[in-house]
Amino acid sequence: MTLSDQYQNMPKFLKVSEVAEFTGTHERTVRRWIRDGRLGAVEHPSGLRVPRRLLWRFLGLDLALSA
Repeated sequence: MTLSDQYQNMPKFLKVSEVAEFTGTHERTVRRWIRDGRLGAVEHPSGLRVPRRLLWRFLGLDLALSA
């Protein structure tokens, strides 16, 4: 599966737990990234959500999609 396929198969907005699973980190780490302003997130009635585009940019993979 290519990076582009992975990107397209992800939900447009990911839960903190999904970001933690994808990055292999703990949810507290993801929340720290958001709190510190390193990773963007939006408020949702059922909790924070991370737009997949911002996650890709945070991981440095956005350039891979445009290549």
